[in-house]
Amino acid sequence: MQGSTYSNAPGGYGAWWQWMEQAGTPVQRWRKSGDKLQNLPGPATLLKIQPQAITNVAPYDDGGNITQQEYEWVGRGNRLVYLGRWAELTDAPFNQTVATNHGPVSIQGRRRSPQKEGKILADQYGILIWRQQQGEGEIIWVVPPFLGANAFQDNQANFALLQSLLKEGNGSLWVDEYSHGYKDPQTLQEEGLASVWAYLQNTSLIVIFLQCLLVLVLLAIFGNRRFGRPQEPASLVNNNNQTYINALAQVLEKGDRPQFVVQQLLQAQSASLERRLANLPTTNQSTATLLSKLSQPDQWPKNESDLQVWLKQWQQLQAQLPPSS
Repeated sequence: MQGSTYSNAPGGYGAWWQWMEQAGTPVQRWRKSGDKLQNLPGPATLLKIQPQAITNVAPYDDGGNITQQEYEWVGRGNRLVYLGRWAELTDAPFNQTVATNHGPVSIQGRRRSPQKEGKILADQYGILIWRQQQGEGEIIWVVPPFLGANAFQDNQANFALLQSLLKEGNGSLWVDEYSHGYKDPQTLQEEGLASVWAYLQNTSLIVIFLQCLLVLVLLAIFGNRRFGRPQEPASLVNNNNQTYINALAQVLEKGDRPQFVVQQLLQAQSASLERRLANLPTTNQSTATLLSKLSQPDQWPKNESDLQVWLKQWQQLQAQLPPSS
């Protein structure tokens, strides 16, 4: 995240934060809201980094994203160093090197301020850094938001300049991480409870009840649950004969040999067929003649459609025979 000391991205300040520790001036991370600054023992200096410039109607009156509580905290003798102050576009080149007591500092951006008072760093195009008194404290406005970003870690002058801006005052040094979304456990707990309590206070009980009911209905639908004891499915009964018949039928179908099917059928029914023909009355010998004709190899089917016709005729003639004794 840009502007955060937890970030190693080019726009982050992780390298500068480590450099400050190695230089013997460690900076603590502030992960509470601005109204909690009142509990911070003073005097103290807070670094606030805002990579995105703020557009204001009156930019030179309050051109930064600073809360009223932070203004009051500064007025009691503390210091605020603000990176990313709004300023007007100028004809300055985007990349430029500006001489300082710490060496040449790399500046990116074309914005400059016409501010005349409290100048700390400037070039021929305008003011880059200036000082503003606020009660008993002061605010250091810095136009370039990436003055000490990771992208400039090879230029130690940038880091040293930002270090000097913080060390001008007395007391502890802090960098704001709350504005970048980093919060300590206590703040997370307080804000979480506050948001839940505010919701309950501003919402009628009937709405809360309907929401809970809707959640339960959705859970029942999407979870595919029923209100009651689960029922086990009935156990399947194995039918080995039917399984064998189905498997044999699949083999015969894939073999595409209807003559083989007829041959096996006649062999299986030959004994039963002889007994039933013996009991056939003499007045119904036409059925026996037709059965004998269907049994001849030259009458056997040649394809699947012929096999279906043959089987239908065979079943009809079989139905006309008396049962075997």
